[in-house]
Amino acid sequence: MWGRVPATFAALFAAGLFAAVGFASDEDGVPTPPGPPGGTEQVAGTGSLTTLFASNNQFAGNTFDVENIGALPITISSFDVNCTTGSTTTFTIYWRTGTALGFESAAAGWNVMGVDSNVTCNGTNIPTPVAIGGFTINPGEVIGMYVDLTSYPSASLAYTNGGPTTFMNSEISVTTLHGKGNPAFTGANFFPRQWNGTIFYDIVPVELESFSAGE
Repeated sequence: MWGRVPATFAALFAAGLFAAVGFASDEDGVPTPPGPPGGTEQVAGTGSLTTLFASNNQFAGNTFDVENIGALPITISSFDVNCTTGSTTTFTIYWRTGTALGFESAAAGWNVMGVDSNVTCNGTNIPTPVAIGGFTINPGEVIGMYVDLTSYPSASLAYTNGGPTTFMNSEISVTTLHGKGNPAFTGANFFPRQWNGTIFYDIVPVELESFSAGE
């Protein structure tokens, strides 16, 4: 007779993310044997999703939607953006619950995810790191995002005409929406425009109780 199987285990087993007999993998891909009976295993990893780096337009911001389409929570760790060369720039990234569409012109309902005031743009169509993160998105959750080059016109945020376009992998999807002028929210709207960038994230570890034999 088997002991209790936690709901998290059953859900992950059904999603094909965990097998009763198998190995977890470290980040270097070397298999790690399962722990002893009654022990635990962790499911974890890292990932990224890039839209594109093919700018033919630019201004001060972009809005887009991000959805967690996987079975585990993800935590955003950082971003790459597409910005023209210039002096040291400041980026602010905002988020809101639900879609950004229809909410791009007013600050109500938006929250600051973070500010990076030490960004040196690498030039058009060359990824530029932005050290903002720490925000967790749960499975099935949709959030609106707004990337704003707060110090515009120290540089410009480069993006691409067209869309809306959805980019996805097995964990997240990004749907592009608006280009934005300056200042944030009250600046001009341009639709549709495609955000150029990459979202880097961690797949949040989930501790799983292993099977144990009952008496």
